[in-house]
Amino acid sequence: MKQKGVVFAFLLMLTACGGGGSDTANPNPARPAPPPNEVPPSTGDSRPIVEGSFSVVYGQSTAVTGESVGLAVVGNDDDLAVSWRQTAGPAVTILATQSQVIGFDVRAAGEYTFIANVSQSNGQSESLTVDLSVSSGVDIDVNIRVDHAVTELGSASLHAQVSPNKSISSITWQQVSGPEIQDVQYQDQFVFFNAPAVEQDEIVVMRAEVAFSDGTSAIDDAILTVNNVAFDTDGLFYSNNFIIPEDMRAYIPESPWKDALESCVYNNKIPERPTCDFNTLPLIGSVTERPTIEDVLERTLVSHPWMGDRFRAFLQNSITGPDMLMLLRGVTAIVISYEVKPSFYWVATGAIYLDATNFWESAQERDTLNDQPDFRSDFGSDLNFSMFWRYTKDDQYYYPALGRYEKSARENRSFEDIEASISWLMYHELSHANDFFPSTTWQNIDRNLTPLQYFQRNGANSDILDTRYPLRSDEMHALAQVRFGGETPTVAQSRIGSEDVELFFTPDIAPSFYAYYTTREDYATLAERFFMLHRLNAQADVAIIDRQEGDDFVIAWGQRNRISEPSLQERTAFAVSNVYPEIGNVAAIQSQLPPPVLMNPAIGWIGNLNLSGSPEVATPYSLDVTLKERALLDQQQPHAGRPVINR
Repeated sequence: MKQKGVVFAFLLMLTACGGGGSDTANPNPARPAPPPNEVPPSTGDSRPIVEGSFSVVYGQSTAVTGESVGLAVVGNDDDLAVSWRQTAGPAVTILATQSQVIGFDVRAAGEYTFIANVSQSNGQSESLTVDLSVSSGVDIDVNIRVDHAVTELGSASLHAQVSPNKSISSITWQQVSGPEIQDVQYQDQFVFFNAPAVEQDEIVVMRAEVAFSDGTSAIDDAILTVNNVAFDTDGLFYSNNFIIPEDMRAYIPESPWKDALESCVYNNKIPERPTCDFNTLPLIGSVTERPTIEDVLERTLVSHPWMGDRFRAFLQNSITGPDMLMLLRGVTAIVISYEVKPSFYWVATGAIYLDATNFWESAQERDTLNDQPDFRSDFGSDLNFSMFWRYTKDDQYYYPALGRYEKSARENRSFEDIEASISWLMYHELSHANDFFPSTTWQNIDRNLTPLQYFQRNGANSDILDTRYPLRSDEMHALAQVRFGGETPTVAQSRIGSEDVELFFTPDIAPSFYAYYTTREDYATLAERFFMLHRLNAQADVAIIDRQEGDDFVIAWGQRNRISEPSLQERTAFAVSNVYPEIGNVAAIQSQLPPPVLMNPAIGWIGNLNLSGSPEVATPYSLDVTLKERALLDQQQPHAGRPVINR
């Protein structure tokens, strides 16, 4: 049985924040926690393992091979800057070198040394040396992944990784020290919660105790720092229920835009009406007509450096990379962070905000992500139908990569799957950006205006789409507010079934159910579906789901390549040509795209994966995978962040 060194609370100063939101819906509000309530300490060692003049390190000084180790720095300043490096021992992977907490696996026995360079806001600095002795030992049956820092009131998650050779009988989560966490939810091997409100930086220790079917058990502890944060309670993000991590950094430290990125785009102090104008942080397209990868990376803000590394590799190696460089001209910045969920574009800052879940390659990178579900996951659960979507290629799942990359397998993800995950997301979000700021605006824009001020004076091209080619179904518009906006369904809406939805949806000119949510989403989805089909031959499926039956879902109606429907051609061409004029003759491209294909209602959603009829195509997808798909694809979509409304 394994147990890490237990840590007690150590104080430092703090406050809270939040934000985000869509055209009509916001994340669940971050509720202020009650005053800190100290959880009784465990019986473990409460002493710091290293003490400096103004900061200390908690964690463990011994470990066994295969163990996940956590080290945490706290001090007597509410604005510590920390930089970690390893100086001795077999190399380990540290993916959060600028965080107060690092978590990593030790694979080999030996003597390890780590140095934490710590500085305060008054300029005082010191280096703390941490020695870790790792011995060969018994098999590690449980590891909590991964020790990390969290902003007060921010959402957090931990995952108890269990040996694949063991079968779980039960798992018990317990907080063993620190101020009491809030809104705790347990889901199998996961625990989800909000960090407490604190007045000083605190340490929280969480424990997982697992009982196995063979009668054995195992324990592991994880360390979290809860960071004290200065924030504007009337600010842009707090008023929209977002808590911003304190670890956000410009991916390129030497970027000429570093200060603007870190002050204007994603932090807890941005006022409700942002003051950074285009003189401070212009659109990329206002600076260069042909941005390079470095130009883009210099506008990238990340919570972990690996996210910028994956973004760079995507731009360098993806067939969609040249498109993305051109489409990125319509943004001021790119934000990639572990807690962004769902991804969104916000005209208030002119930036896109991307969920880092789309970027991970290694299991260690995946460990740093927040597994909290999308806040919209339960929206519309009272409706009597579902609408699924997916991207396919060669009659197989293209996105999502269903049946692959179970968290317990700890596999690396292929570049093709990373490309699929990032491409559809960025085509969607960059279509939003180029809706609000099309290429005709970049060179002539008044740089004394903020992005929000420009939008309020000029509107967006999606408004023109809605005027020229409006979606006609009032019923689908109303149902979309329930499914994607969280509105309570009426009694009549709760009775609407799949046959009714087929009558509403199929004669209309929407590419998907999500297009009815807002005119912004209609516009972006048209462009996204076109680009994915044109560049990647990724064919989008949409289906009205009646019910679950056995190992599949019964469809009332379904279609592949709806974007190729003749009735959608003019409105698709309008969106695409305005989002990306350089693409050329859109009508000519449309004439060469694969035609729409109807699904066969007799064989279900999974059965309709193979629409070519090829006997060589296998569909090894089980019921539990399709249930995950329901949560992923029935509701969760990226969105356009709402503009601030005049009060």
